[in-house]
Amino acid sequence: MSTDCRLQVHLLGGFRVSVNSRVVDDAAWRQKRAAAVVKMLALEPGHRLHREQIMDALWPDLAPEAAANNLRFALHHARRQLEAAGATPALFLARDGEMLTLGPPEVV
Repeated sequence: MSTDCRLQVHLLGGFRVSVNSRVVDDAAWRQKRAAAVVKMLALEPGHRLHREQIMDALWPDLAPEAAANNLRFALHHARRQLEAAGATPALFLARDGEMLTLGPPEVV
């Protein structure tokens, strides 16, 4: 896997993610919360969000521990989909302390 991968997240006209022009199959995003995390980060200026912002948006009624477990599961699933498309998952879905970053993406 190359470290110079190019990630594109398309949000208009439907959700689509591609790595070096290789599209991640729609069926790969069965775990809807994994796609939601990628969408949220793609839309955020700087493509960074505090993990609690994501947990509050996606699992507002869950206890913090349960929401954190769900976030870990969603991130794991999203990374697997990116890896299957040829990306180095840690390059595109990174954690810096409590911040999650999608990058370096080209958002279209």
